[in-house]
This record gives sequence, structure tokens and C-alpha cells, in this order.
Amino acid sequence: MSEYILELQGITKIFPGVKALNKVHFQLKAGQIHALMGENGAGKSTFIKVITGVHQPEAGEIFLRGKKVDFKNPKEAIAHGIAAIYQHVTCFPDLSVSENIYSGHESMHGKMPFIDWNTMHRNAEILLKRLGSDLDPRQQMGALSVAQQQIIEIAKALSTDADIIIMDEPTAALTNRECEELYRITEQLRDEGKAIIFISHRFEDMYRLASHVTVFRDAQYIGSWLVNEITNSDLINAMVGRSLTEMYPPALSEPKDQIVFKADGLSRTGYFKDISFDVRQGEIVALTGLVGAGRSEVCQAIFGIDKYDTGTVELMGQPVAIDSPLTAMKLGIGYLPEDRQRQGLVLSWSIEKNITLANLALFNKGILIQEKKETETANRLAKLVSVKCQGVSDLVSSLSGGNQQKVIVAKLLTSDLKLIIMDEPTKGVDVGAKHQIYQIMRELARDGYAILMVSSEMPEVIGMSDRVIVMHEGRITLIGNTHDAGTTQEKLLEAAVTRRSTADSTIGGVA
Repeated sequence: MSEYILELQGITKIFPGVKALNKVHFQLKAGQIHALMGENGAGKSTFIKVITGVHQPEAGEIFLRGKKVDFKNPKEAIAHGIAAIYQHVTCFPDLSVSENIYSGHESMHGKMPFIDWNTMHRNAEILLKRLGSDLDPRQQMGALSVAQQQIIEIAKALSTDADIIIMDEPTAALTNRECEELYRITEQLRDEGKAIIFISHRFEDMYRLASHVTVFRDAQYIGSWLVNEITNSDLINAMVGRSLTEMYPPALSEPKDQIVFKADGLSRTGYFKDISFDVRQGEIVALTGLVGAGRSEVCQAIFGIDKYDTGTVELMGQPVAIDSPLTAMKLGIGYLPEDRQRQGLVLSWSIEKNITLANLALFNKGILIQEKKETETANRLAKLVSVKCQGVSDLVSSLSGGNQQKVIVAKLLTSDLKLIIMDEPTKGVDVGAKHQIYQIMRELARDGYAILMVSSEMPEVIGMSDRVIVMHEGRITLIGNTHDAGTTQEKLLEAAVTRRSTADSTIGGVA
């Protein structure tokens, strides 16, 4: 009997013109949480689909509980106790929680079988309570939060008696508190003997949960290690194929004295109150705090998506009234939204069309678009921000998360901007893409752009910004210079969870 509940040897998967997996290996034990890491495009998603029967490999072998298996479709994988929970929850929003949990294997009874709703609701409730959830099985799925929907997906996996559960980036869209709840449930499943493959870009997920980590790079198996025996730098080197000696690249210039943007007393009832700060030319200012603190709402008000009730805004020393995103862009303010796929991109369009969309007037000649100029501009900007693609005619949906983020930055650069607002610019991207985005930000600051960066990651805040603004429940609780020794992660976190006046909460001599 094999010591591994799941073992893959020499798995190769080829798509037309692309080797998505090249002789990769993986071993998983029962009662183990095994992290799978790698850059976007490393082959992790294809690997999941091979395990779950979506794709069949061209070469290699899969062993389940010591016996060789060959799944022809997902139904066969489910029948053998394998379930996958994907980053983007695949639910039926108009159906109930129970219907989502038991979709495809509903409780039936009677000579002319019909759904036994009472049994299904009762069993769903038992599963949810097992996970520590008091959700109503009759509730509509679409009314739930992302975190709640993921709990339903886990319950669905348990309803099929799955022994192997694959979690693909489950924490990407969760708050810190929701992550802790997911961690609790995942550890509970491990303690019950479930085997879990946990895919994540977040090092904190790996250190918090996993005992082992396997790394893929460029469709190849790089290695497997005990989590407590590999250093951060060695893990990064395994993932990106080079040593990132400086995760946060050094500043390329000093901020200028010129104040590009100034907010004074901005308030919006129910969201934020008395927000005052400025951003200088060539400066990166971080806006941080816990989710729900009002950071994104402040940025959306500045950009004209929402309206603030009171307060004033100045741009280059002149008062401005911003009533829409179009007005903001004409004035020289650009915005990179947190949800790039819904708010920043048209996924069914090409890279070129996405880049030029924000400033079509630049390519107009009468009623026609100058296509040659449009293509030249898209090529120049895509190259400037290092978008990895075959060409700008590629669909933006075909890109990795990090490259999609770069396309949005390129789109902003088609306009003559003074202030760039970046809301969680590295959320959901791998470590290599993060480093590239940080380098782009440094170059933008060097070129004179003022940058307002919203971030939930304290190391990123300290590593990338010149100054930091901390918010708690819609108010500023601290403004500080991140180059000052007193600006520590602990100090920032304390300000993020405590209400106090800004006047008493200034560090580094900057107010």
C-alpha cells in the first residue's frame, strides 16, 4: 500500500504549439496540506485539470491510493473522491444553498423519483454545521459573500465524500478575517484526514497552513520541500528562476516639493470623514488600513466614481470639481481599480483595444480611427510596461493576472496624467509579476508622476511608499514617513485597528 493518497509521475500535457506541463511530479499524503506555488503560466491550472479529469495527459501516470487511474472526465474524478474549489466560485446564483451543494447528486425518492427537499436541506445544514457555519440552506446563493460561497463549495466537496480537495487561490478575494475562517476550516479538514492541495501566490497562506510546498516553473517541476526547511529567498528563486535580492526595488529619484494633489476635509456620509492629505510630484503615498476602512471609497470619490458631500480637492495648486471619471482623466487623474477584470478591462477585446480605449480621441481623424497610430501606440506602451504576449492583437483574457495589471497601467499612460491612483496594484499576481509592477511604479515616480497606492500588505506599504496614510472606520488615524525608523508594521497595524485623532498620530515629522 502506497504512503501517498495521490501521486503523479512524469505528467506531460500539450496544447497546439504549447507544452503546458513537461514531466511534472507531485506527491500528496492523507491528512496533509501541500502548497503548490509558481508564477502565473507555470502550469498549475493545467495540473489541476489533469487531476480532476478535465484534461488527459499525453504522457505520465496518476496513482490514487497506490493504484493507477486514468480519468476520462470530471465525473470519474469525483467518483474517486477528488474535488476542486476554484478561485472564481462556480455557483448557480439563482438557486438555493442546498441546490448548489447537491447539484448533480440530489436526494431523490419515490417510484417516480422526485427531489426530496426536506432531506436535502437537512443534510446541507448538517454539512454546514460541520464547517462551523450557520447559513440557511434555503438561502439564495447569489445573496452570499464570496467567503460564504467558498464555504458552500467546501460543503459541496464534502457532500461527494471527497478525500482529496484542491483549493485554487481561495484567499485571493477574502479579507484578513475571512482568511482566518478559511484557515480554520482547512485545518479542520486536514485533522479529519482529508488531503488538501492549496494553490496560492501568498506566502502567508503557505506558512500558515502547509507542511510541504512544491514549485512549478515554466511548465516544469522544480522541486518539493518541507515548508520549515526552505527560506523565502530560495522559494522565490525556485519560482522565478532568478534571485530577487531586492523584492522592493530602490527609489530612482527623490520626491519633488511640488504638491500635485491635495484633499482637504473630504467627507461622505457613511463612508469617510474629514480626509485631508497631499501627494507630491514623484512621490508614492500609500493609503492603508483594514478592509472596510474606507480607502477605496476615498479613491473612487477622488476619481469621480462617487461624490463626496463636503471638502475640496486641488490639482497643481488649483481647485477642481470632479463630477465623473471622464472629468478626472481630462484633469490628469488616472485610476487602476482593485477588480481589474470587472472594472479595468474588457476581457473579450484585444490588448491593443484595451490600451487605447481610455483615450480614443488621440487616434481620431474625423469619424475614423487611425488604426496604424493606435497599433503603434499600443505596441510602444505594452513594451514600456513589459507585457508578456505574442502581440497586442492577443485577447487580454489570455494574459496572466500580472500582465493584465500591466495592460491597465499602459492604458493609463495614453493620457497626460499627473496623479495615478493604484488600488491594490499587486493583488492576485505572483511574486515575479509583483517585482515587475514595483519596478514600473518606481519608473513612473522617477518620471514625475504622483502615485497614490492603496494596499493591504504592510511590507508592501513600507517597502514601496515614501509616506503612509492609515485609515480606520472612515477616518485617518496616522500619517507618517515610511523612511522613519518609527514606522513599523506593528505601528501601522495598531493605527489600522484603533480610532484616534490624526494630530496625535503623526510619525516621521510629516503631517
